[in-house]
Amino acid sequence: MSVKSHPNRYRLDEGAETFGMDDWMVTYADFVTLLMSFFVMMIGVSKVDPALWEAAKSGLRSEINKGEKVQTPLAEIKHDLDSLLAAERKSNIVHIELGPDGIVMQFSSSAFYDAGSAEVGAQAKSIIDRVIVAIKGINYYPFHIDIEGHTDNAPIHTMRYPSNWELSVSRATNIVKYVLGQGIAPDRLKAAGYADTKPVLPNKDAQGKDIPENQAKNRRIVIRIH
Repeated sequence: MSVKSHPNRYRLDEGAETFGMDDWMVTYADFVTLLMSFFVMMIGVSKVDPALWEAAKSGLRSEINKGEKVQTPLAEIKHDLDSLLAAERKSNIVHIELGPDGIVMQFSSSAFYDAGSAEVGAQAKSIIDRVIVAIKGINYYPFHIDIEGHTDNAPIHTMRYPSNWELSVSRATNIVKYVLGQGIAPDRLKAAGYADTKPVLPNKDAQGKDIPENQAKNRRIVIRIH
């Protein structure tokens, strides 16, 4: 004689098990949603520092490779530029650094242009060619290139350049045109002219007299890779 089970026994057990699984999934989904919200908030209020980010990636890669130094993309380009422009660095024609805005190169405008001119000279083209070689060496990473023209406080009044604004913009734009001709996509380039509004050193002393040495340093081209 067999013992009959309660007709709802298995259905009740099955229902209890299903209820328990659903309860766990709801709790898990809530946790994942809260975690995602936390990271979205952190990203929203954070400001990425490229230099620190490069350092962090370099450290992580070194740890993964058991201490072996692995260059990150910006650091690789900086290393190549230091080598390719070694003569210009030694002559103080260019200063190169990796900072919060990416790689920043400051060139003396005398190495690029004649006084009062925006025509890109042969020496400038040679320098730009080497910069492009370094950038194209990391062809899997689409770096952007900003080019800035800066003048000193000495005004210019010519038919072609009524003020330092036109001169500084033309100098930056002509470099962009040359870089375009070397195969860099236009959406990766930007030209800007600042005239004498962003000097690195005062153009005048306390008595209001021009300081030629400072004026020479303020006449510059800045190329930013980021």
